[in-house]
Amino acid sequence: MARRTIITGADTVTMEPALGDFPSADILIEDGAIMAVGPSLDAGDAERIDGTGIIALPGIIDAHTCLWQTVLRGYVPDLWPGTYNTKLLPLRRHYTPEDNFNAAYVGAYEMLSYGTTTVVDYCHDISGPDHAPHSIEALKTTGIRHLFTYSFMTFEPDNFPMTARYEDARRIYDKFHDPNGLTTIGFGVDSIGGPHLAQQLAFSRTLKAPSCIHVNETGTIARLHADGLLGPDFLVIHGNLITNAELDLMAAARMPLCFTPTADTQGTPADVVRRAHDRGVDVVFGCDIPCSIASDTLGQLRVMFNVQGFLDGAMERSFATVIGRRPTVRPGLPLLTPRKLIETATITAARVLGLDDRIGSLTPGKRADIVLIRKGPFGGSAVPDACAHVLLQTSPRDIDTVIVDGEIRMRGGVLAGFDASRAASMIRASRQRILAA
Repeated sequence: MARRTIITGADTVTMEPALGDFPSADILIEDGAIMAVGPSLDAGDAERIDGTGIIALPGIIDAHTCLWQTVLRGYVPDLWPGTYNTKLLPLRRHYTPEDNFNAAYVGAYEMLSYGTTTVVDYCHDISGPDHAPHSIEALKTTGIRHLFTYSFMTFEPDNFPMTARYEDARRIYDKFHDPNGLTTIGFGVDSIGGPHLAQQLAFSRTLKAPSCIHVNETGTIARLHADGLLGPDFLVIHGNLITNAELDLMAAARMPLCFTPTADTQGTPADVVRRAHDRGVDVVFGCDIPCSIASDTLGQLRVMFNVQGFLDGAMERSFATVIGRRPTVRPGLPLLTPRKLIETATITAARVLGLDDRIGSLTPGKRADIVLIRKGPFGGSAVPDACAHVLLQTSPRDIDTVIVDGEIRMRGGVLAGFDASRAASMIRASRQRILAA
């Protein structure tokens, strides 16, 4: 018998141009798929979720977060001194497979609580054949949709040679990759100059899997282009120092960029987002490092809204005479409106990750990944702009219901299956192993 759920009377943002938005609509879900969106749907005996006073959005997609760091949350609160590289990353040698499980388990539940229904979990903490399976099993346990990125990046002491890594990566892909389920597998390659970069990318492309690379210097994209390695399946992470000429190369190759707002604005150039947009490069966003910030993707969109607003004004003042506090609004200024940011974290991210046939919009036929956000105890906005209200007038306390693949993972602000005392115990055990080693 079909499992049916209906959300009734919600202020609905579909991100589907053929449907548009609704000030009040029902969303009918059957066996994990969206069956219909519109006013006054006939749902029969479906389970009902009252959407009164609620904004319904497609589930939020985080395009790059390293969940293995969750058990060390707050370990690197200040990124300026460089202690992420000198203090945090060396601790990977102390991680057991159980620590990978604990971190992904707690981190994925945290992301669900913030309305994130899909995470690209970048795991460069794989020092043996049991680490990746433990991370993936934790993700599967929580019920979050995930693109698990198996990183080939090594660290000292390297007891897991590259030949064994390829065998392990293929085993992980064959065992866990499920295009019709919640788990898909991608790969992270070495940074530029790594001896195995091209071989790693070829491995990934043989499987038609998405890949990503960390880029923190000028010239990387030009070198990748010279080697014929650019492509739409190859996501650039960070990219603060990419030149305009390199962005043109990325645009020609339809190669996307993932910007991680807090990590990429702490003392670093943040103008690459506008420069990428102006050249037709898709930009998506991620939380990046739980050792520094909470895994709150909507929160990172709020950071980006404010940072980009400041940069837009500074840029305009450098080229034009500005009278008053703010430049005149014109096409492309400001660059990132609340709706544009929500769009980027839903349908754009789904397209960049190759998941837009399944998620990213409230389109009948797609899987039901939905977040319901209360307008809050202090009332809705005077202007009926649901995206602006979500981004600028709500907080994590207002995230009411999170649905992934039709399954209710949080309702009334309470996570399904999450045991806070167990999570605290897991974190304590992992910190004792990692920090006392």
